[in-house]
Amino acid sequence: EYDILKGSYITSKDNEIELGFTNKDAIYDDDDNVVFEKGNPIFSHFVLYSKSAKIIGDLPFEATFADKRSDIVHKAGNPSQTKDGYADFLNRNFLIDNYKQGAIIITFDYDPEKETLNFIQVRDNDLVDHIKL
Repeated sequence: EYDILKGSYITSKDNEIELGFTNKDAIYDDDDNVVFEKGNPIFSHFVLYSKSAKIIGDLPFEATFADKRSDIVHKAGNPSQTKDGYADFLNRNFLIDNYKQGAIIITFDYDPEKETLNFIQVRDNDLVDHIKL
């Protein structure tokens, strides 16, 4: 069940899929764990992992979780944006390629050393302000 105090995602651990919501109208205090206005959550993004890809079917650009980064770039072309480096809040290195398809952003997140695929995120660029491309 969606609960803004627990985050902006509904997560299915059994199927390894995360459904993300944007809720600009909600008013809450996460320090005190109080929701003043529930707002209007709008489905805006999802994240797929290897297990969820098996139930989804075709992935963007005919990618598979067996693909390396070079395979995905070969299938999808050069990314609109690549980001890599170290993220303090994740406490790890990262490597991501973003592909802009109209108002949709498709992000491939890789293990930076092996360049193997960790997950794929698909989001509405007009709704998800904090990660807008």
